[in-house]
Amino acid sequence: MFISEIKIDTYNIPLPEPVEAYAAGVMKSFDLVICRITNDDEVEGVGYITVHENQGKAIAQIIKDSFIDLLKNKDPRYIEYLWNLMWKKVHYAGRGAPVSFAIAAVDVALWDLKGKYLNEPLWSLLGGYQKNVLCYAGNIDLNFSKDKLLAEATKSLDQGFRAIKMRLGRETLKEDLERLDAMRSHLPSDISLMADANEAWTVNQAMKAFNEIEKFNLVWLEEPIKPDDFEGYKYLKSLGKVPIAAGENLHTLAEMNLLIKHNGVDYVEPDLTTCGGITTYMKVAKLAEINNLPVVSHGVHELHVHLLAACPNASYMEFHAWRIDDYIEEKLSINNGYSPAPDKPGHGVVFDFEKLSKLKID
Repeated sequence: MFISEIKIDTYNIPLPEPVEAYAAGVMKSFDLVICRITNDDEVEGVGYITVHENQGKAIAQIIKDSFIDLLKNKDPRYIEYLWNLMWKKVHYAGRGAPVSFAIAAVDVALWDLKGKYLNEPLWSLLGGYQKNVLCYAGNIDLNFSKDKLLAEATKSLDQGFRAIKMRLGRETLKEDLERLDAMRSHLPSDISLMADANEAWTVNQAMKAFNEIEKFNLVWLEEPIKPDDFEGYKYLKSLGKVPIAAGENLHTLAEMNLLIKHNGVDYVEPDLTTCGGITTYMKVAKLAEINNLPVVSHGVHELHVHLLAACPNASYMEFHAWRIDDYIEEKLSINNGYSPAPDKPGHGVVFDFEKLSKLKID
């Protein structure tokens, strides 16, 4: 078996309304990069990543310039070998984003192709542990008024979620605390609450915030400081005030290892799109398991549901606000806080390319 063709396309997906997070600012759309790999039996694997607007073309270009010729005529079943080959090819440009995004798009396509070829769903192919995955609504709501914040939370409950994440990082800690208090009072006591600061604080600011936030009994506080301040995470975790989740903005296995070795988190949070694909994510999940830590996810829930369904240390899967529901045949279902991993071969995501064609970036 060999790879006969690789196609790369980039699309800009509009959001229903502008949303805001501290590090990213206001977002009106996001880019979707789709990689399609076909073997000599005409089995096609589809990989994709999402990224901030105006960044998708650069990632697609890396695949076109560095990976297409490298991978053509190679056996697509040798995913580990091809993953290493791609890293070696671009090592001088630097291990990390946007290279990690490019490798991820290809890696997902290879895993999808393998699942389709073997007629196995991805979660089973990766080992299989539990089909139903615990999930939460990852709302992006920093710019919402307090009333709209609570209204969106109610929508999430109506959709079947039993856990919700809200954003922190307003101009003052007082504002954040008022919004946290309003949200906790608004939600039933059996609904879990997370918060995401999106790197809003320094270590000293985070320390002060932790003292005030402890009373809200959050499942976790996400990314209180810069993602690669490993000593800072170690210190904040040592305070024992609020459980910490982080990892979505780390781009290599080595960086994830440093975060874990520094004892900097309670929840390990890789994102397969930012760290180099399914292959990297599963390695990180094993690192977390070895260190007796739960693994969670960020973004692309249609893919992460398979990965978490294959991990014995899986905790929550994020249903991200960047959704592609309108451009795929079947979206994930949610029932009483859980989402079942699909049984279709591969990852089961089938794009409506005719509908997407109107959003294609030349």
